[in-house]
Amino acid sequence: MQNNERWLYLMLAGVVTLWGLNVVMVKYLTMFPPLYVAAIRMTVAGLCLSPILWMYRHQLRLKGTDWLLIVGVGASSIALHQLTLALGVRFTTAGNASLILGLNPLATALLAMLLLGEGMSWRKGLGIGVGFSGVLIVVLSQHGSIEMNGWGDLIMFSSMLMYVTGGLLIRKLTTRGVPVLLITAASQMFGFLFLWGAALVEQPLSYYVSLEVTPFQWLVIFVSGGLSTAVGSMGWNYGIRQLGASRTAVFLNGMPLASLFFAALFLGERLQLLHLLALVMIVAGVYLGSRQISARGIKPKTDVMTKA
Repeated sequence: MQNNERWLYLMLAGVVTLWGLNVVMVKYLTMFPPLYVAAIRMTVAGLCLSPILWMYRHQLRLKGTDWLLIVGVGASSIALHQLTLALGVRFTTAGNASLILGLNPLATALLAMLLLGEGMSWRKGLGIGVGFSGVLIVVLSQHGSIEMNGWGDLIMFSSMLMYVTGGLLIRKLTTRGVPVLLITAASQMFGFLFLWGAALVEQPLSYYVSLEVTPFQWLVIFVSGGLSTAVGSMGWNYGIRQLGASRTAVFLNGMPLASLFFAALFLGERLQLLHLLALVMIVAGVYLGSRQISARGIKPKTDVMTKA
Protein backbone atom coordinates (compact mmCIF):
# COMPACT_ATOMS: atom_id res chain seq x y z
CA MET A 1 0.00 0.00 0.00
CA GLN A 2 1.44 3.39 -0.92
CA ASN A 3 1.87 6.03 1.77
CA ASN A 4 -0.82 8.32 0.34
CA GLU A 5 -3.32 5.44 0.40
CA ARG A 6 -2.39 4.60 3.99
CA TRP A 7 -2.89 8.19 5.13
CA LEU A 8 -6.19 8.37 3.27
CA TYR A 9 -7.44 5.27 5.10
CA LEU A 10 -6.33 6.72 8.44
CA MET A 11 -8.15 9.97 7.64
CA LEU A 12 -11.38 8.12 6.82
CA ALA A 13 -11.06 6.04 9.99
CA GLY A 14 -10.68 9.30 11.90
CA VAL A 15 -13.78 10.74 10.22
CA VAL A 16 -15.85 7.67 11.13
CA THR A 17 -14.55 7.87 14.71
CA LEU A 18 -15.66 11.53 14.87
CA TRP A 19 -19.08 10.53 13.56
CA GLY A 20 -19.30 7.80 16.18
CA LEU A 21 -18.61 10.44 18.84
CA ASN A 22 -21.20 12.65 17.17
CA VAL A 23 -23.92 10.02 17.74
CA VAL A 24 -23.19 10.19 21.47
CA MET A 25 -23.23 14.01 21.42
CA VAL A 26 -26.57 14.07 19.59
CA LYS A 27 -27.93 11.53 22.07
CA TYR A 28 -26.84 13.85 24.89
CA LEU A 29 -28.81 16.70 23.26
CA THR A 30 -32.11 14.77 23.10
CA MET A 31 -33.65 17.19 25.63
CA PHE A 32 -34.10 19.57 22.67
CA PRO A 33 -36.35 19.13 19.59
CA PRO A 34 -34.48 17.01 16.98
CA LEU A 35 -35.03 19.50 14.15
CA TYR A 36 -33.71 22.33 16.30
CA VAL A 37 -30.56 20.38 17.16
CA ALA A 38 -30.03 19.40 13.51
CA ALA A 39 -30.57 22.96 12.24
CA ILE A 40 -28.23 24.48 14.86
CA ARG A 41 -25.53 21.86 14.23
CA MET A 42 -25.69 22.35 10.46
CA THR A 43 -25.61 26.14 10.93
CA VAL A 44 -22.42 25.84 13.00
CA ALA A 45 -20.95 23.58 10.31
CA GLY A 46 -21.95 26.10 7.63
CA LEU A 47 -20.29 28.96 9.51
CA CYS A 48 -17.09 26.92 9.90
CA LEU A 49 -17.08 26.17 6.18
CA SER A 50 -18.07 29.67 5.00
CA PRO A 51 -14.44 30.88 4.53
CA ILE A 52 -14.14 28.25 1.80
CA LEU A 53 -16.76 30.05 -0.27
CA TRP A 54 -14.67 33.23 -0.04
CA MET A 55 -11.59 31.24 -1.03
CA TYR A 56 -13.42 29.95 -4.11
CA ARG A 57 -15.25 33.20 -4.87
CA HIS A 58 -13.69 33.33 -8.34
CA GLN A 59 -14.89 29.80 -9.14
CA LEU A 60 -18.55 30.20 -8.16
CA ARG A 61 -19.64 30.65 -11.77
CA LEU A 62 -20.39 26.98 -12.17
CA LYS A 63 -22.65 25.47 -14.79
CA GLY A 64 -26.33 25.20 -13.98
CA THR A 65 -26.06 21.41 -13.81
CA ASP A 66 -23.26 21.69 -11.24
CA TRP A 67 -25.34 23.98 -9.01
CA LEU A 68 -28.31 21.64 -9.37
CA LEU A 69 -26.15 18.72 -8.22
CA ILE A 70 -24.82 20.75 -5.26
CA VAL A 71 -28.37 21.65 -4.23
CA GLY A 72 -29.16 17.93 -4.52
CA VAL A 73 -26.31 17.08 -2.13
CA GLY A 74 -27.57 19.64 0.40
CA ALA A 75 -31.15 18.43 0.08
CA SER A 76 -30.39 14.69 0.20
CA SER A 77 -27.39 13.85 2.38
CA ILE A 78 -27.82 16.84 4.71
CA ALA A 79 -31.44 18.07 5.01
CA LEU A 80 -33.55 15.03 4.07
CA HIS A 81 -31.13 12.63 5.76
CA GLN A 82 -31.37 14.59 9.03
CA LEU A 83 -35.15 14.98 8.74
CA THR A 84 -35.85 11.31 8.07
CA LEU A 85 -33.32 10.27 10.72
CA ALA A 86 -35.01 12.45 13.36
CA LEU A 87 -38.43 11.11 12.36
CA GLY A 88 -37.42 7.47 11.89
CA VAL A 89 -35.86 6.97 15.33
CA ARG A 90 -39.22 7.98 16.87
CA PHE A 91 -40.98 4.97 15.32
CA THR A 92 -38.38 2.20 15.39
CA THR A 93 -35.80 0.78 17.78
CA ALA A 94 -32.22 2.01 18.05
CA GLY A 95 -31.06 -1.46 16.98
CA ASN A 96 -33.11 -1.39 13.81
CA ALA A 97 -31.93 2.13 13.03
CA SER A 98 -28.26 1.17 13.42
CA LEU A 99 -28.66 -1.95 11.30
CA ILE A 100 -30.51 -0.16 8.50
CA LEU A 101 -27.91 2.62 8.42
CA GLY A 102 -25.31 -0.15 8.28
CA LEU A 103 -26.71 -1.11 4.85
CA ASN A 104 -25.11 2.08 3.47
CA PRO A 105 -21.96 0.41 2.01
CA LEU A 106 -24.00 -2.27 0.22
CA ALA A 107 -26.52 0.24 -1.17
CA THR A 108 -23.70 2.57 -2.23
CA ALA A 109 -21.79 -0.20 -3.99
CA LEU A 110 -24.88 -1.37 -5.89
CA LEU A 111 -26.02 2.12 -6.94
CA ALA A 112 -22.48 3.22 -7.81
CA MET A 113 -22.17 0.16 -10.04
CA LEU A 114 -25.52 0.86 -11.74
CA LEU A 115 -25.35 4.65 -12.01
CA LEU A 116 -21.64 5.57 -12.02
CA GLY A 117 -20.07 2.47 -13.53
CA GLU A 118 -17.91 1.68 -10.47
CA GLY A 119 -16.77 -1.94 -10.41
CA MET A 120 -18.02 -4.61 -7.99
CA SER A 121 -15.31 -7.20 -7.31
CA TRP A 122 -15.53 -10.30 -5.14
CA ARG A 123 -13.12 -8.59 -2.72
CA LYS A 124 -15.39 -5.58 -2.31
CA GLY A 125 -18.49 -7.76 -1.93
CA LEU A 126 -16.78 -9.93 0.69
CA GLY A 127 -15.59 -6.84 2.55
CA ILE A 128 -19.10 -5.41 2.66
CA GLY A 129 -20.50 -8.73 3.91
CA VAL A 130 -17.87 -9.23 6.62
CA GLY A 131 -18.14 -5.62 7.76
CA PHE A 132 -21.94 -5.74 7.92
CA SER A 133 -21.72 -8.95 9.96
CA GLY A 134 -19.59 -7.02 12.46
CA VAL A 135 -22.24 -4.30 12.58
CA LEU A 136 -24.89 -6.99 13.17
CA ILE A 137 -22.91 -8.31 16.16
CA VAL A 138 -22.73 -4.80 17.65
CA VAL A 139 -26.47 -4.21 17.17
CA LEU A 140 -27.54 -7.58 18.59
CA SER A 141 -25.21 -7.24 21.57
CA GLN A 142 -26.70 -3.84 22.38
CA HIS A 143 -30.37 -4.47 21.71
CA GLY A 144 -30.84 -8.23 21.88
CA SER A 145 -32.97 -8.70 18.77
CA ILE A 146 -34.14 -7.15 15.54
CA GLU A 147 -37.87 -6.78 14.93
CA MET A 148 -39.64 -5.20 11.98
CA ASN A 149 -41.30 -1.91 12.89
CA GLY A 150 -43.21 -0.98 9.74
CA TRP A 151 -43.16 2.71 8.91
CA GLY A 152 -40.28 3.46 11.27
CA ASP A 153 -37.99 1.02 9.46
CA LEU A 154 -39.15 2.32 6.09
CA ILE A 155 -38.34 5.91 7.11
CA MET A 156 -34.90 4.83 8.35
CA PHE A 157 -34.31 3.05 5.05
CA SER A 158 -35.19 6.29 3.28
CA SER A 159 -32.73 8.13 5.53
CA MET A 160 -29.97 5.73 4.54
CA LEU A 161 -30.82 6.12 0.85
CA MET A 162 -30.73 9.92 1.15
CA TYR A 163 -27.17 9.75 2.46
CA VAL A 164 -26.17 7.31 -0.27
CA THR A 165 -27.70 9.62 -2.90
CA GLY A 166 -25.66 12.55 -1.63
CA GLY A 167 -22.46 10.53 -1.84
CA LEU A 168 -23.19 9.55 -5.44
CA LEU A 169 -23.92 13.17 -6.37
CA ILE A 170 -20.62 14.24 -4.78
CA ARG A 171 -18.79 11.62 -6.83
CA LYS A 172 -20.53 12.90 -9.98
CA LEU A 173 -19.52 16.49 -9.17
CA THR A 174 -15.87 15.57 -8.63
CA THR A 175 -15.75 13.82 -12.01
CA ARG A 176 -17.04 17.08 -13.51
CA GLY A 177 -14.06 18.93 -12.01
CA VAL A 178 -15.84 20.75 -9.18
CA PRO A 179 -13.45 21.17 -6.17
CA VAL A 180 -14.24 18.99 -3.16
CA LEU A 181 -14.08 21.86 -0.67
CA LEU A 182 -16.46 23.97 -2.74
CA ILE A 183 -18.94 21.07 -2.92
CA THR A 184 -18.73 20.58 0.85
CA ALA A 185 -19.20 24.25 1.77
CA ALA A 186 -21.91 25.10 -0.77
CA SER A 187 -24.00 21.98 -0.10
CA GLN A 188 -23.76 22.66 3.64
CA MET A 189 -25.24 26.13 3.11
CA PHE A 190 -28.19 24.74 1.18
CA GLY A 191 -28.60 21.96 3.75
CA PHE A 192 -28.96 24.21 6.77
CA LEU A 193 -31.35 26.53 4.90
CA PHE A 194 -33.58 23.56 4.12
CA LEU A 195 -33.39 22.38 7.75
CA TRP A 196 -34.28 25.78 9.19
CA GLY A 197 -37.21 25.92 6.80
CA ALA A 198 -38.48 22.62 8.17
CA ALA A 199 -37.77 23.64 11.79
CA LEU A 200 -39.72 26.88 11.41
CA VAL A 201 -42.65 25.00 9.88
CA GLU A 202 -42.70 22.76 12.97
CA GLN A 203 -42.33 25.59 15.53
CA PRO A 204 -42.14 29.42 15.36
CA LEU A 205 -38.78 31.15 15.87
CA SER A 206 -39.93 32.50 19.25
CA TYR A 207 -40.18 28.91 20.53
CA TYR A 208 -36.55 28.13 19.69
CA VAL A 209 -35.32 31.46 21.09
CA SER A 210 -37.05 30.69 24.40
CA LEU A 211 -35.17 27.39 24.85
CA GLU A 212 -32.61 27.48 27.64
CA VAL A 213 -29.22 26.10 26.57
CA THR A 214 -26.39 25.80 29.10
CA PRO A 215 -22.79 26.74 28.18
CA PHE A 216 -21.77 23.07 28.19
CA GLN A 217 -24.66 22.17 25.87
CA TRP A 218 -23.54 24.96 23.50
CA LEU A 219 -20.02 23.50 23.66
CA VAL A 220 -21.36 20.07 22.65
CA ILE A 221 -23.36 21.65 19.80
CA PHE A 222 -20.32 23.54 18.51
CA VAL A 223 -18.05 20.48 18.71
CA SER A 224 -20.70 18.39 16.96
CA GLY A 225 -21.30 20.91 14.18
CA GLY A 226 -17.78 22.28 13.77
CA LEU A 227 -15.64 19.19 14.24
CA SER A 228 -17.78 16.15 13.46
CA THR A 229 -19.89 17.70 10.70
CA ALA A 230 -17.71 20.39 9.08
CA VAL A 231 -14.27 18.78 9.36
CA GLY A 232 -15.70 15.28 8.98
CA SER A 233 -17.58 16.21 5.80
CA MET A 234 -14.44 17.66 4.21
CA GLY A 235 -12.50 14.48 4.91
CA TRP A 236 -15.32 12.21 3.78
CA ASN A 237 -15.95 14.06 0.52
CA TYR A 238 -12.23 14.03 -0.24
CA GLY A 239 -12.27 10.27 0.33
CA ILE A 240 -15.15 9.89 -2.15
CA ARG A 241 -13.13 11.85 -4.71
CA GLN A 242 -10.04 9.68 -4.26
CA LEU A 243 -11.53 6.22 -3.70
CA GLY A 244 -14.99 6.44 -5.24
CA ALA A 245 -18.34 6.28 -3.48
CA SER A 246 -18.52 2.53 -2.85
CA ARG A 247 -14.99 2.01 -1.48
CA THR A 248 -15.33 5.00 0.84
CA ALA A 249 -18.73 3.85 2.14
CA VAL A 250 -17.19 0.63 3.51
CA PHE A 251 -15.62 2.70 6.31
CA LEU A 252 -19.11 3.50 7.65
CA ASN A 253 -19.23 -0.03 9.11
CA GLY A 254 -16.96 1.26 11.87
CA MET A 255 -19.35 3.97 13.07
CA PRO A 256 -21.63 1.78 15.27
CA LEU A 257 -18.57 0.39 17.08
CA ALA A 258 -17.11 3.87 17.55
CA SER A 259 -20.45 5.02 18.95
CA LEU A 260 -20.46 2.05 21.33
CA PHE A 261 -16.95 2.88 22.57
CA PHE A 262 -17.75 6.56 23.22
CA ALA A 263 -21.07 5.65 24.85
CA ALA A 264 -19.11 3.42 27.25
CA LEU A 265 -16.56 6.19 27.85
CA PHE A 266 -18.93 9.11 28.37
CA LEU A 267 -22.35 7.57 29.16
CA GLY A 268 -21.28 4.53 31.19
CA GLU A 269 -22.66 1.94 28.77
CA ARG A 270 -21.12 -1.53 28.95
CA LEU A 271 -18.53 -2.98 26.58
CA GLN A 272 -18.40 -6.76 26.02
CA LEU A 273 -15.72 -9.16 24.82
CA LEU A 274 -17.96 -9.88 21.82
CA HIS A 275 -17.30 -6.33 20.64
CA LEU A 276 -13.65 -7.24 20.08
CA LEU A 277 -14.79 -9.83 17.52
CA ALA A 278 -16.99 -7.17 15.92
CA LEU A 279 -14.00 -4.82 15.72
CA VAL A 280 -11.87 -7.49 14.00
CA MET A 281 -14.65 -8.23 11.50
CA ILE A 282 -15.26 -4.55 10.73
CA VAL A 283 -11.55 -3.84 10.24
CA ALA A 284 -11.25 -6.92 8.00
CA GLY A 285 -14.30 -5.79 6.04
CA VAL A 286 -12.86 -2.30 5.55
CA TYR A 287 -9.53 -3.78 4.46
CA LEU A 288 -11.14 -6.08 1.90
CA GLY A 289 -13.75 -3.65 0.65
CA SER A 290 -11.62 -0.52 0.31
CA ARG A 291 -8.48 -1.88 -1.33
CA GLN A 292 -7.94 -2.05 -5.04
CA ILE A 293 -7.23 -5.45 -6.57
CA SER A 294 -4.27 -3.82 -8.26
CA ALA A 295 -1.26 -3.32 -6.01
CA ARG A 296 -0.51 0.05 -7.55
CA GLY A 297 -2.50 1.90 -4.90
CA ILE A 298 -3.94 5.32 -5.50
CA LYS A 299 -2.43 7.50 -8.12
CA PRO A 300 -1.96 11.07 -6.93
CA LYS A 301 -4.52 13.48 -8.35
CA THR A 302 -4.16 17.17 -8.92
CA ASP A 303 -7.09 18.88 -7.21
CA VAL A 304 -8.00 22.49 -7.62
CA MET A 305 -9.04 22.44 -3.95
CA THR A 306 -5.40 23.23 -3.14
CA LYS A 307 -5.61 26.53 -4.94
CA ALA A 308 -7.08 29.68 -3.52
